[in-house]
Amino acid sequence: MKVFISHSWNDKSIAAEINETLQKDGHEVWFDVHQLIPGDQIQEVIDSYIIKTDVVVLVWTINAHKSAGVNDEIATAKRLGKRIIPLQADETPLDHHPILKGSLGIPLDDKQTGLLLLQRALLMLMASDFKEASWFKEAFGNVVDLGGYLNYSNTFRLKQNKNDDGYKEEWVSRLERLTKENEEIREKLLPKMQDKMQTLQNIMQQLEKGNASLDDLTKWKQWCQDNEDFQPGLMKKLQEFISKDITRLDSGGAPISILDMEMVARAITRLKAAIDQKKDEAYRATVDRIKKYAGFLMGDKTISSIATGYLNYVTTSPGILQQLVHEASVSEYVAVKESTVKLVKYLEQQDHEKEMNRPHLEGYFDDAYLINNTVKLLIEAKLVEKDRITLDFVSVNIIDRYVGFLLDSKIRNTLELVLQEIRDLIGLKKNEINWGQIAALMLGTVVVGSIASKMSGGVAKPKANSPGDSGSPFFEDQVASFSARYGGGLNANSPIQY
Repeated sequence: MKVFISHSWNDKSIAAEINETLQKDGHEVWFDVHQLIPGDQIQEVIDSYIIKTDVVVLVWTINAHKSAGVNDEIATAKRLGKRIIPLQADETPLDHHPILKGSLGIPLDDKQTGLLLLQRALLMLMASDFKEASWFKEAFGNVVDLGGYLNYSNTFRLKQNKNDDGYKEEWVSRLERLTKENEEIREKLLPKMQDKMQTLQNIMQQLEKGNASLDDLTKWKQWCQDNEDFQPGLMKKLQEFISKDITRLDSGGAPISILDMEMVARAITRLKAAIDQKKDEAYRATVDRIKKYAGFLMGDKTISSIATGYLNYVTTSPGILQQLVHEASVSEYVAVKESTVKLVKYLEQQDHEKEMNRPHLEGYFDDAYLINNTVKLLIEAKLVEKDRITLDFVSVNIIDRYVGFLLDSKIRNTLELVLQEIRDLIGLKKNEINWGQIAALMLGTVVVGSIASKMSGGVAKPKANSPGDSGSPFFEDQVASFSARYGGGLNANSPIQY
């Protein structure tokens, strides 16, 4: 786990012992003595790590209470939804801080026992995703039991570590045995299960990326069967999706193309920068061109509408391309991804310098024409929902009507050939379901990511490199839709059903 130790500089020695204990347990610990470099903006560096951390361990003392830095760290952790585990190293009540009020802390009257409780708390968090699996039930019970005895000893211990209930030797013996079992779980059992989780994440990432061969799918299905006791419900569901993808390939389907996100980012950035540079002159040039060739047929109002539609059509195209790529990255339909891959590859194969040198927005109207029409084809095929793409249909209708004024016939013929290829691809792939994509989204993003989400108390979101707004309700809607059609009850708020 990634652990941040928040403390006052006056409590550095206690923090150093905590750091040493957690480092030995294999946690990735951020401890300012080790990480800060002279010249760093202290709070800025600290906040950047809290963003990446799983748990904030807070050394709570009167010094911490008076420390502006510690208060900033508590506020940052709260704002980001991070779990805060307070270690009470003196008599300062947690209620002295409004964010900590009502929290359950760990007393450090006896340092050894307090650190064991901290180790046990982190282990409980790490194990939270596994505790329903049969292999972990007995071991997890030992961890809970250990915590009970540690809390018992911490709560009822008298001064000088004496106990007046007459059972001191019994609980000390039990504590030693449970501590040993706890070490076995932490050092052997849990790392083994985390290795399996890593393998599962790798499978999910490959399924999401696409291009999985029949051999890969067969190998992953066998791995799920061999490790079914790891997460019974999840493994069974994943096998179902992989089996369906195997059937799709056996029936003549092909491995799904990989959507190169770096290429997408380049295309969108290039389009937006070039269009922003040329859009003002493009409006005036379009008005002049229409007046030259058809001004005698149209009034100024009609000409202005055509020019405005032209400008909107082109300037919105980078955003529409981004929305289309987002759809392709979450859609269960093979045709959406394949069409988007073909479109992006075509855009990036063009002579960008030549496009830039063409007057006004002529070089980018071609791109906009392809982007808008690809989206239209997918909407007409009912593979993409109309309300998820901000297509300006007023501008689209204007362009469709007056495209002859705006697009060179030779270039238009070339673009129509590309669109025909996309139309044929949609017809060929329309009924193919991308089962690997569904598994990666519904099981991978929600379930595999649920360890981190449980620690922070939230629901896992799509990866940060996914196009579009990763925190939008759209994603939850998509997962809910997949769940209703394919998931048998799996959903974002209750990822695993046993």
